[in-house]
Amino acid sequence: MRQTYIINKQFTAMETFTDDTVVALASFLSPHDILSLALTCKRFGDKHGMDKKRSAASREGSTREVRQRTESISIMEVAARTVLFALATQDERNALPRRGEESWIGLYHEFLLMFRTPLQFDKLAGDSIFHVDSTNRNQHIDKARVSNLGPWPATAICQNIMRAGKHRVSFQVNHGGDSPNYAVTCGIMRPTTKDISFINISGLDSCNPASDDLSRFSLKDYEMLHGNDNNVDCCLFNTHMGIGIIRKRWKKWKESELMSMNVGKRLWARLQNDNQRFDCSWMERIRTTNFKIEMVLNLDEGTLDVYKNDRRLGTLRSGLVGEYCWVVFLVGLSGRADSAFNVSISR
Repeated sequence: MRQTYIINKQFTAMETFTDDTVVALASFLSPHDILSLALTCKRFGDKHGMDKKRSAASREGSTREVRQRTESISIMEVAARTVLFALATQDERNALPRRGEESWIGLYHEFLLMFRTPLQFDKLAGDSIFHVDSTNRNQHIDKARVSNLGPWPATAICQNIMRAGKHRVSFQVNHGGDSPNYAVTCGIMRPTTKDISFINISGLDSCNPASDDLSRFSLKDYEMLHGNDNNVDCCLFNTHMGIGIIRKRWKKWKESELMSMNVGKRLWARLQNDNQRFDCSWMERIRTTNFKIEMVLNLDEGTLDVYKNDRRLGTLRSGLVGEYCWVVFLVGLSGRADSAFNVSISR
């Protein structure tokens, strides 16, 4: 009887917490812990409308906002939304628009990755690319630095997905010896699934976003991404040659699809499948051993600007639409270099 009494007393005490109190307490948790709490009981995890007995009307942008009348949302979703609105600046919120009824917990998690944690290369595609060990080899691996010592080209991808707004990145190229720049190519590409890290299982030892068909790794329905003629699946700057490279469409058109088009559209479709190289007046070849390339992607204006060692070079591409992530493509350096050659990513 005493044990039953204690349990009932604890349950009654829990019920005395208002939704505002629960939201305030949960706002101190990480997205992972908020999700775990949402799975503990119906009160925290169920989606339902406004509860007049427990909460006041929603105050958007306030740190004490609770449930919206117009959307079914769990109390833990409210907690994630509350802390997100409290932490994010207006520019950060504009750069991370919510997709439909996307989970606020997931959006809060993506916000922390995008704006509050260091950038890193989360996905490595190709047989010979690897993360460079940190100074203390027994402590951790530095996922912000990569090197490619094998015979095949390979790609390092940052999984942060840029949806809108302005985003900056810095690629630092380092080489301990006297060898010149080994054709480091950097830029943006469409987001892909984690499966791209196992691209060698598909029979490919290398990965080049400018020439390989990566459509099967598309994070979204691939054909839905190609609803306009301005689509660009990847846009890169080859630092060694001083040229720009774009690939409009990863997926190869089938011959039957091409033959069903008129002559003009067929020609355009074939060009979409080719990587197109172009020069700009501002482009310059970089043959030094150590340098920094910075890029600014402005998805509100659809532009990608390039900087070298804090000096603006120019606009690599305009008219960009859709979502992108940062990427670096490295040629194989087997027999020509050691791990002193690496590329690191940062904000």
